[in-house]
Amino acid sequence: MEPFHFNFAAFLLFVASLLLFEFLSLHCNALEHCLQEQSSSLLQLKRGFTSGKLETWRPRTNCCKWEGVTCDELGRVSGLDLSDRSISGKIDPSLFNLTSLRALNLANNWFDHIPIPDFGWDKLANLSSLIFFNSEFVGKVPASISYLRKLTSLDLSLNFGLSLTANPTFLRNMSGLRELFLDLVDISAYRDKWCGALVNFTPVLETLHMESCSLFGSSCSSLSMLPFLSTILFGNNTFESSILNSFVNFTSLSELQVQENGFKGVFPNQIFGLRNLKHLDISDNPMLSGSLPDFSEDNNMEILMLSNTNFSGNIPDTIGNLKFLLNLDLSSCQFSGIIPPSMVNLSKLATLSDNYKLYGQVPSSMFQISGFISLSLASNNFSGVLELEFIKNLNNLLYLDLSHSGFSITLRDADDESSSSSFPIVIFLGLAGCNLTKIPTFIRYQNQMHSLDLSNNRIHGEIPNWLWSINEQNNFLNVDWFISLANNNLTGEISPSICNLTRLWLLDLSMNRLTGYIPPCLFEEEINLHVLNLKGNQLHGAIPDGFSLKCDLQTIILGDNQLEGLLPRSLSNCRSLEILDLENNKLKDTFPYWLGNMSSLRVLVLRSNMFHGLVGPLYVNHETNHTFSMLHVFDISSNNFSGKLCGECFNNLKSIMVNKLKATQFFAYNLMGRYYDLDVFTIMNKGKLMTLQKFWKIFKSIDISNNHFEGEIPSAIGQLISLQVLNMSHNYLIGKIPPQLGNLPQLESLDLSMNSLSGNIPHELVSLHFLSFLNLSYNNLVGKIPLEGQLSTFSKASFEGNVGLCWFPCNKLVPKVSNKVTSPLGLSGIKNKIYMIVLGLLFGVGFGGCIATVVLLDVMCCNKGRRRKSR
Repeated sequence: MEPFHFNFAAFLLFVASLLLFEFLSLHCNALEHCLQEQSSSLLQLKRGFTSGKLETWRPRTNCCKWEGVTCDELGRVSGLDLSDRSISGKIDPSLFNLTSLRALNLANNWFDHIPIPDFGWDKLANLSSLIFFNSEFVGKVPASISYLRKLTSLDLSLNFGLSLTANPTFLRNMSGLRELFLDLVDISAYRDKWCGALVNFTPVLETLHMESCSLFGSSCSSLSMLPFLSTILFGNNTFESSILNSFVNFTSLSELQVQENGFKGVFPNQIFGLRNLKHLDISDNPMLSGSLPDFSEDNNMEILMLSNTNFSGNIPDTIGNLKFLLNLDLSSCQFSGIIPPSMVNLSKLATLSDNYKLYGQVPSSMFQISGFISLSLASNNFSGVLELEFIKNLNNLLYLDLSHSGFSITLRDADDESSSSSFPIVIFLGLAGCNLTKIPTFIRYQNQMHSLDLSNNRIHGEIPNWLWSINEQNNFLNVDWFISLANNNLTGEISPSICNLTRLWLLDLSMNRLTGYIPPCLFEEEINLHVLNLKGNQLHGAIPDGFSLKCDLQTIILGDNQLEGLLPRSLSNCRSLEILDLENNKLKDTFPYWLGNMSSLRVLVLRSNMFHGLVGPLYVNHETNHTFSMLHVFDISSNNFSGKLCGECFNNLKSIMVNKLKATQFFAYNLMGRYYDLDVFTIMNKGKLMTLQKFWKIFKSIDISNNHFEGEIPSAIGQLISLQVLNMSHNYLIGKIPPQLGNLPQLESLDLSMNSLSGNIPHELVSLHFLSFLNLSYNNLVGKIPLEGQLSTFSKASFEGNVGLCWFPCNKLVPKVSNKVTSPLGLSGIKNKIYMIVLGLLFGVGFGGCIATVVLLDVMCCNKGRRRKSR
């Protein structure tokens, strides 16, 4: 019997082995080959796309090995990650045949502003993750998404601005939802219902992103009833300040971002003490006040952002207890006092890459950096002297900004070559307005730095050549450089060695005493220059005529120098140019009509040069694209331009014919998180010189004053409805003031003085409700001055020198405003007294004997008046 049992057992083992082998074969087969119907559905989905990087999606191949496709053990598609594949077109209904799908990611694609599919979601009952981040969907979030009962993560954020709207009822079956991302989704029509719906429908919610969603009031204070909620991003809404008190009760809160909400009042300090809080951002709430508390030793804060608030007081010595702190931004506040010694304890710090993404202009290689720390105390009211050596213990410091903090920075070791190596290797260094007298030597050994701001100091002498050689040891690839040494006392010439910085993006050497020529290499193809500001120096010679065909310059500011000669025609290669400021030089050329084909040019300032001739296109060439259609600021004042004003040219200024400025048209220059304000240019506004900085983006001005223009004012100016400043003074204009000027509702300053305009003041001007400066003096205007609306607020100085003008009512014997041939010193009265004496002589001596005296006096007075009337 024993052999039988042995053989039978062996047989059973053999059969079991065969079955196991067959099962494993089938299992492995399933892993290698997806089901045919799944492959067909994916190919049908691909056919609905008009573009997309899906090269591996080919018929008769294993779809489980296609890019972005994941299969389960039975060959069914369980995951579909099509993010960042440049997909456009539509979503074919075949998607909903993939009923085993658990994760669907379509982030960062171009779905051409189509709506999210409304039907079919009930077939994807197993879906747990749905990501439509930044895929350009529009319309309503479909209510049918509520069928996704197993959903734990939903991301609908950043879909083409506020074009995606959402009613919270689609959440009603998502009781297991843990992550919800709705940034830039428009919920304004249902905003009173949203936070209540979150409490009722999503009881286990942990992460909530609702930045720029039109939330307002105190409607979300009930969120404290969600016990697991740990991350709240509510930036750029309009909540009431009272909602801040409700956050005190969020014991599980680890991240709170409520920047740009217009909060007022005092920030509750209890929030700083929340045991689990690691990331707090209340920045850009300028009316929110408060002070830093005493931090406990067990505080877990990693990121603390208070910039641009009204926080004040001293930095407590307990700041050193924040041993996990990665990013401290206290810039643009009202802090005072000195930096506590405990600040040097902030040295044991970890990686912070996600926060870096907020800054822009950061290379992807930067996200590999470990030990990142950001410290910004810029724009405060600190006092005393601060030794820069305090940063030597912050071994992981990469971003330091002490600009305009109130400190006077001393260098000591920072200026000692032997100890320079002991300083941390920084990427951004901002020491603007810190009373420095020289460039710190330790910068010479910074082989990773690419942003340097030493502006508004007292640095003197020549720029050391080693500053332009740092690039040779830079370890980063394709890193853009930002350098500002503006508003110092630098002398000498700009060395051609500056072009060693081939990735130089922004260079600002303005307001110094630099001499010599502009290095031609700055405009060559090898340089990546976008912003060049050399204003307010003593540079001479011609502007180099060597602008590359690949010129990327966006801003060129060369005003207040001694530049001469012609404008280089190669400047037209800079098709991205937005600002061109050449004021106060010795340039001698005709009007550069050829700049008009630059579709990005917003600011053209040729003020105070020696330009001459007609203004406008060369009609003999029949140029039609030189229109300056995007100009906001046009200043050609104080030159020698002549001829009649070109009515067609005003018709071409399309950007000044619209009331609203399109968002996202302009980008502020951003140096690692801190916006860089350029002193762009000056204009004559309301009778005074005004410096425009970042406001040029919305400011619209035309100044053609102090030239030799003649003829009438074109009525086409009345179409420029967003114009704010119009200055045509000191020319030879004739004719009437166009009544169409009354169609300029935004006009704040109007100067037509020192011309030969005639006729009445148009009654239409009384409708200019924003007009705060008016000068019509020294013309030939006549009739009643309209004393209505804004015109009733101006003094006689706005109308003097017009002999025919009178105040209401004109038939009463009231003193008239003196005419243009007189002066404020009362020459008119003196002239009248002379004529009275002459009349006496006529009766006393005889008409014949005195007629010669009358003629002589009249000639003398009139000639004097004519001379005063001339320029």
